[in-house]
Amino acid sequence: MIVKSHRLIPYAAACSIEDSSVEVVNRTKTGKILYAKLIDEISIQLGGEGLCFLDSSLLKAVKDGFALPQLIPLLLNFKNSFKSICMLLKIRSILLQKGPTLNKISIGLRAGLSITATFATHDPQCQKLLEDESGGMILFRVANTNIASWLSIPCDKICKSGSGVNSEPPSAIFTFKNLSVAERAVTGKLDHLGDPGHGEVEISGNLPLLDKIGYISRLAQKSVPSLL
Repeated sequence: MIVKSHRLIPYAAACSIEDSSVEVVNRTKTGKILYAKLIDEISIQLGGEGLCFLDSSLLKAVKDGFALPQLIPLLLNFKNSFKSICMLLKIRSILLQKGPTLNKISIGLRAGLSITATFATHDPQCQKLLEDESGGMILFRVANTNIASWLSIPCDKICKSGSGVNSEPPSAIFTFKNLSVAERAVTGKLDHLGDPGHGEVEISGNLPLLDKIGYISRLAQKSVPSLL
């Protein structure tokens, strides 16, 4: 799929919502997955027919917590729209929890990696940065927890993110010291130069690949409104 440059940011935001919903379902065993789909030149669908946002409205919803969806599709598919809206509210309620809880950090990390994977796949600058890479998988985890998410860079450069078990052995591992350090990362406050030196994070494996993904992640974080 080709994503036009002017739609990359809203599409990345939609993908982060989709992956957040996957993480919520995996961890709570409730809710529905909000599959993201570009349905025309200016709109994005979440969770199947019904809940659709203009690109600009979706970004406002992510940034401010609320925006009006398109009314006609919502009314024509009200039952599915209602379930999708409930899932959005569930995601937001978890992300607004006080303190770095397990669910909050796992969802935030998954959302951030989703945005990074979307930029790595569709942004020309990021594509060029990875063109010499032969593939690999980076594992992100939080010490002494069950949080483990990954970003895979296959040979075709269609990057994917996920969590849990991945049959591919990691090319690099990025370990956060604790939930508080991971919270700084998912909110864009991690010191990528100082924190490794102070023992807040531990990195190993293919360091040049980690550096490239770190750059893409920071670029994406600056461009796409955060769910947190």
